[in-house]
Amino acid sequence: MITTYITSLKTAFNPFQAASKVPRLFLNALPAEAHKTIKISTTQFPRTSTAPAILELGFKDGKTLKYSWAADALENTGAKEKNSKGVDLQEIVEEVNRHARASDRKAELSG
Repeated sequence: MITTYITSLKTAFNPFQAASKVPRLFLNALPAEAHKTIKISTTQFPRTSTAPAILELGFKDGKTLKYSWAADALENTGAKEKNSKGVDLQEIVEEVNRHARASDRKAELSG
């Protein structure tokens, strides 16, 4: 994952819910040097919380990506690893890499 252009990362989740899987795995997928350059804010909800899990990424160019996963959406659909939006970890990593490559091209073309 290319984390050069990520400036901020906000997560909020209940670690005991299955809906929190993607935000937790995204935090684990960050390389060690990313923790020095990215402002990371993590909030853990209590075990009894039913609030949706949230992942918000901020980039150098001002673009933000926001994702949320609700626990009740998982239970109603019967899906085990999909969230309410159908976004999984691989799709988020691909989006981050796509944005990094586009930002890299812009910087290269502008000189």
